[in-house]
Amino acid sequence: MQDLSVSLIGGDILPGEGYLENTPVLEAHVGTQPDLFLRWNQVPLSVEMIDVVVFLHGFSQQGGEMPLAEKVERSGLDLSGRVRPTLAMLPRGNWIRHYYYNFPSLLSGGVDWLVDYGLGCFSRAIGSVAPGTARAFSVDRFILAAHSGGAMPAVDVIAEASRAPDELYIFDGLYGRDPAKGNPLQGLETLEGWLADRLRREPEREGALRVVYIEQQTGPFSRKVGELIAQHLSGADPACAAGLARRYRVEVSGVQHSQIARRCMPELLAAPDAQFNWLE
Repeated sequence: MQDLSVSLIGGDILPGEGYLENTPVLEAHVGTQPDLFLRWNQVPLSVEMIDVVVFLHGFSQQGGEMPLAEKVERSGLDLSGRVRPTLAMLPRGNWIRHYYYNFPSLLSGGVDWLVDYGLGCFSRAIGSVAPGTARAFSVDRFILAAHSGGAMPAVDVIAEASRAPDELYIFDGLYGRDPAKGNPLQGLETLEGWLADRLRREPEREGALRVVYIEQQTGPFSRKVGELIAQHLSGADPACAAGLARRYRVEVSGVQHSQIARRCMPELLAAPDAQFNWLE
């Protein structure tokens, strides 16, 4: 890895970003270097906990030669509208063949290792410019987001992670499984289990599940998730139901596939109940 560069003003870390190479948890992934992108907003030195966002990218027409910067640009990891201190991470996936990528190293708890590693790198960078403030940040809210081919791996990541996401954002990626290999809706049970647990934590610890899809690509699986949400919210306290429905919802995209994350993610990072104006 190379060092991250952070800047301070007064008692705050200024917004910044950087790329890291040869990330240990991603060592088995095939692809280019750097393999991990980090971005952060303004973070007071006094805080001990920060939010973490992990974004799983989709396929690439550049195949195994894809530079990570291609996916950073399309991810929508714009923290300018977010108030809470936050560190965002975008790991490079594993190139399989043609334009396909997956994320095997983030399974079996690998995503927990990734989050801890990223936080450690960030903490050390702060310690190098502010001696005496070295700290090990812990995670407050965990947000998992995925676009296109990163979405089904995100479902598998949830199944085996020790740290369940508070917020889950999926952008036209619930393609389902290969019917020739089994149930095309495998993974729906993972989302249902996560959703049930997440709603039990409401309203004390608010969360979100937002799925934006295009019918001809990811409609069947996405609509099934919408049905699960409707079932769970049908028994919600009427005083809370409207607010929950704004944060837990499935909707059709008003922009093309490649632009969905770029269009939606900044608004969701600012407010998980954001209502998209597709005419803008």
